[in-house]
Amino acid sequence: MAKRKTYATTMETAFKQLTLDGVTMDAFHAFKAVDRFTKRRFAKKHAWQQSLYDTVFNLWISGQKGMNARTSGTTGPPKHIRIPRRDLVNSARLTADTFHLEAGDRVLHCLPSDFIAGKMMIVRAFALGLDLHIQDPRGSVLDNLRTTDRFKFTPMVPVQLHRAIQEDRTRVERQFETILLGGGPVSEALIEDLQGLSTHVFQSYGSTETVTHVAMRLLNGLEAPDEFRALGNVHFARDPRGCLVIHTPHLSVKQHVTNDLVDLLDDVSFRWLGRWDCVILSGGKKIFPEQLEAKTAGHVAYPHYFSSVPDPVLGQAVMLTLETDKPEADVLPEVMEVIMEMLHPHEWPRRVIALRKIERTSSGKVVRSG
Repeated sequence: MAKRKTYATTMETAFKQLTLDGVTMDAFHAFKAVDRFTKRRFAKKHAWQQSLYDTVFNLWISGQKGMNARTSGTTGPPKHIRIPRRDLVNSARLTADTFHLEAGDRVLHCLPSDFIAGKMMIVRAFALGLDLHIQDPRGSVLDNLRTTDRFKFTPMVPVQLHRAIQEDRTRVERQFETILLGGGPVSEALIEDLQGLSTHVFQSYGSTETVTHVAMRLLNGLEAPDEFRALGNVHFARDPRGCLVIHTPHLSVKQHVTNDLVDLLDDVSFRWLGRWDCVILSGGKKIFPEQLEAKTAGHVAYPHYFSSVPDPVLGQAVMLTLETDKPEADVLPEVMEVIMEMLHPHEWPRRVIALRKIERTSSGKVVRSG
């Protein structure tokens, strides 16, 4: 019989103490611990600090019952859900098993704590006995670190890693052993930049409902795959639409039906194609706007997204929305020159509009119109 894996805490003691910057504190010092990274370390209190405070306080005071979270609002109005304690701990243990995390490992928390990715970094510190180091999620990751800092595990969003690599690639390699990207698509340009980087960089797949990642893919290395692979005992199927169905035996809810269209390779791996509710049916072809954006990100000089517009001949045509203060006529020639080089002719936009501000959810994800 295989030896049962042991963890730093039990299910019952998972939220009894927290290690911050190498100092371990118990529940009797909850306020002192929170003050350590709010009032004392930062001159002004910002929204990201308040959400951090609220998450730590919620876990310390009521973590034995679970944690409140809300969905991102990508596919509809954000909704509040309650994640049971057992699900929080089991998700943290799945991360530990995947990335070989042990009690005392130094990890960096540089994400906002409003949504599940940031909240779970705090949960992992509690449940796994990790040494949590907290940083302002705004601006440059490297600017807020000492050059002597080393971290075994650090979740980031793609824009944070892109900026860090541009600023000092050598420091990224020296200071980060493993980086997990989530919270948005990873562009082909960023993936190219990651090749040859000694830091292991993974892309995660998950949601609030699945308590963060249930699959991942390695983005750099000699044998970087193009498919996501399941973590632990997670496995997959497809519904009649061709969308991913996730089976999560480690969670209270055992099945999750998504709106993600996938190419299912087997019951533990898939290629992500795009959102079912975003696909463009143009002239008998399926066009996935997220795939177009992965190609054009880093090449088109303005924030942008692709969507559909009715077309009398094609049924639907591709529309490109740009975020810029410049007149549409001024930016169109340079943008289309890039688009025509990067995309296949049937993917070229039939309509381009320029907006001063693209609508986004509170988590920063684009709200597509059209």
